[in-house]
Amino acid sequence: MQVARNKVVTINYTLSETGKAKLEDGTLDYLHGFKNLMPALEKFLTDKKEGFSGKVEMGPRDAFGERQNEMVMKIPKDQLENPAEITVGTQIELESEEGVIPGLVTAVHDTEIEVDGNHPYAGKSITFDIKVLKIRDASAEELSHGHAHGAHGHHH
Repeated sequence: MQVARNKVVTINYTLSETGKAKLEDGTLDYLHGFKNLMPALEKFLTDKKEGFSGKVEMGPRDAFGERQNEMVMKIPKDQLENPAEITVGTQIELESEEGVIPGLVTAVHDTEIEVDGNHPYAGKSITFDIKVLKIRDASAEELSHGHAHGAHGHHH
């Protein structure tokens, strides 16, 4: 069986900043052809078979995007629910026109905090080292939901 649209694919991956240290690794079940992965990564995996191993390098544009300075914001502490509990490294949710986006507190000042809404890997060239572990037909429920449910059933 090959990786194709409507297939649930299980991959093992290591994600590194190209030429630098590992950022993360893990195992992932995803529904191919439903924009559940970066387009460049999905294209790379198309037509691969179980047992395939390979590497793909991506620039920031194809990976997690370029850093956007407008995504770094200053928020007055008087607009926060519990400003005393917020420290550098705290993850908070920001409301935007596109909906809720996660942000990382990068600085805490007397009257305001700085929050970076960029993805932590934005602006980085990355390398995925991937092994295709398993390919199966997606269930009708997975197809209607547009994502894989994995071995432990359906979770939203």
